[in-house]
Amino acid sequence: MAKKDYYKILNLSRDASQTDVKKSYRRFARKYHPDVNPGDDIAVQRFKEVKEAYEVLSNPHLRDQYDTYGRTDLDSGDVSHGTTYGGADSVEVNNDVFETDVDSDIYEVSTGEDPYSQPGGGPEPGSDLSFELTINFENAVYGAEREINVPTFRICEACSGSGSAPGTKTAECKTCQGTGQVFERDRYSGEMSLVQCKACYGRGKIIQTPCMRCNGNGSFQTYEKILIKIPPGVDNGSRLRIHGKGTPGVRGGPPGDLYIVIKIKDHEIFERHGNEILCEAFITFPQAVFGTEIEVPTLDGTAKMKIPPETQPGTIFRLRGKGIVDMHTGARGDQHVKISIVVPKNLSERQRGLLYKYARTTGEL
Repeated sequence: MAKKDYYKILNLSRDASQTDVKKSYRRFARKYHPDVNPGDDIAVQRFKEVKEAYEVLSNPHLRDQYDTYGRTDLDSGDVSHGTTYGGADSVEVNNDVFETDVDSDIYEVSTGEDPYSQPGGGPEPGSDLSFELTINFENAVYGAEREINVPTFRICEACSGSGSAPGTKTAECKTCQGTGQVFERDRYSGEMSLVQCKACYGRGKIIQTPCMRCNGNGSFQTYEKILIKIPPGVDNGSRLRIHGKGTPGVRGGPPGDLYIVIKIKDHEIFERHGNEILCEAFITFPQAVFGTEIEVPTLDGTAKMKIPPETQPGTIFRLRGKGIVDMHTGARGDQHVKISIVVPKNLSERQRGLLYKYARTTGEL
């Protein structure tokens, strides 16, 4: 069997950083994910290859093995090729756990510094996760609670988050003598500067025997039910922050946070503009001429509204306090009602005759 070129699969150079590996993985994973390509066997196989390549290149120990020997234990078929995104910073969402008026999208790790990008091997915070949650218009207006089953990451109990197999220890990196930094000469200027050690990715230590439970990542993916409280007045793009539900920290660092990004479905009647809403009301030509009283839909039911005589098409009336509550101040916006004139259909001969006489008296015909 020909050796797989993981760098070629992710379209990376041999000296690609961990940040480059993650970015490339996310791009290809989204492109070939089975949920995006239902029934496409080629895309499924491509996704498996991308996932396998990421699991090797994102793990410093496995990448070192691969770069040195051209293979890792993953080549023997120990990789589980499910549809869940691999690695300690990418997950999959099960769309079936939401109620009927809530849609879901794939979690993605917010871009930021690589956990191993800072030298010295000290504690590093975990990455933040973001998730787009689609809700209906009423949920945004009145607020709601949703219990969702979200992928989360737990510190591996088998290795206590070290990534090394129980009973084994990490070895000091010989390249940087455990500092996580090495001097490197700039090929253009010739100046020497401290850079992150590529052998240990700035950790100062190398995992010699990866933990079998977490594959050397120090954490593993599981699922947890979270109750999300959606406050009244949320708008498109509103972010709800849930502390400590991101990826675990590295080397004792605090976990990241989970951000719920709200997306709201359009309403059949109301058009939203911040905390103001707009709807359209239809009246007949005689009602516009002589004035009338109509019922208009509001967020609280129906309300009566007076139409003064000689109201022109396109006139907008204001219903104060009938809009959406501001989630910060508690003040409620207004509702605006745009008037449209209904053109009558199927007129009788008598009605057409009377309308014709009217038009002749005004000079319109």
